[in-house]
Amino acid sequence: MFLEEKFDFKKIIIEVLGTVLGAFVMAIGVSLFLLPNQLSSGGVSGIATITYYLFNIPMGTMILIINVPLFLFAFFKIGKSFFVKSLIGTITLSFFIDMLDKLKPVTQDRFLACVYGGIIIGFRNSNSFENKLINRRK
Repeated sequence: MFLEEKFDFKKIIIEVLGTVLGAFVMAIGVSLFLLPNQLSSGGVSGIATITYYLFNIPMGTMILIINVPLFLFAFFKIGKSFFVKSLIGTITLSFFIDMLDKLKPVTQDRFLACVYGGIIIGFRNSNSFENKLINRRK
């Protein structure tokens, strides 16, 4: 007899809301501080920042395009759950970056933008790691 996997909808909703909130906080750091001051965060976002300034392709759109091969790899090699969580996070991050990009930047000073953007993105990353560690203990 196969064991039926129980879905804890409360846990799923909390994880999705945490992912969306984390994407929003990251988008604030990128769109209101780093991107307007021609600063790059690194990784896929860094490559998307470069293409934003070289080819005028919206950063959120470029993040989605670059992540397609990574999504395919995740789906086939890592698992469906990771794929779905990554897809939700990337789509919401891309959406928020493109929406917040239309707002006026908070500062034009590159040093301040680097510090503030780094603090916001660092806060988001530390909060994400903390949530993952707490959820594993339960």
